[in-house]
Amino acid sequence: MHPTRAWLLAFVATTQLTGFFCVREPEDPEPCEMDPLGCVPPEELELDPDCTRADPLVVHLGQGESTYAPLISGPAEVHYGFQGGQHLFLGVAVDNPELDSPGLEITFSIRGSLECPLEAAAGECTEWFQFGKRTLVVADPSLWAVSGGTLVTSGYLVVLDEDPTWWAYERWGRVDVQADVRDACDRKGSASYSYILDNGASTTTGASDSDSGGSTSAASGGGSTTG
Repeated sequence: MHPTRAWLLAFVATTQLTGFFCVREPEDPEPCEMDPLGCVPPEELELDPDCTRADPLVVHLGQGESTYAPLISGPAEVHYGFQGGQHLFLGVAVDNPELDSPGLEITFSIRGSLECPLEAAAGECTEWFQFGKRTLVVADPSLWAVSGGTLVTSGYLVVLDEDPTWWAYERWGRVDVQADVRDACDRKGSASYSYILDNGASTTTGASDSDSGGSTSAASGGGSTTG
């Protein structure tokens, strides 16, 4: 075989295997490039020893790549990555932040249980499946916005081990999304959102504040998501 032809064949085989021809456009960045923290491992939250506030944090859960949107109805939006992965972009809003002691430690977790009704307590559901979990620390004030006394930060990527949409495709299932938050005053709060994935119509069942200073909401929705 001619040396030039042999080199071309080797080049084509190599680039096809490595995805060389899959060129990513600038307007279609990698998911971690969109994350405010770049998906880096979390630093330790630095507590403020001079802060004396002890009231629980009032937390709300939301989603959005760049703009925070409260999670109050329908399924959480699943995004699909360039190489076939799936993830959520989540955020929180805190109604009573202590802006003189900046810093939030946030743990997002997503799990599901097949054929578990929304009105059932979590302990009544069996065989919970963990879709994804991430702990992060937001200490840079440039990563949040404050409006009307409420602090909002969003766009944090949580990788899913499995797409909840297809997990419950042949059976209906409940998905719980939760955010546990601690601030530099060592105050804590949480918010959760639960919804049903099936092939039915989407119906909001309401939302209410929890006793822990956070908020909970529940909705039933169809199984289709967009990314």
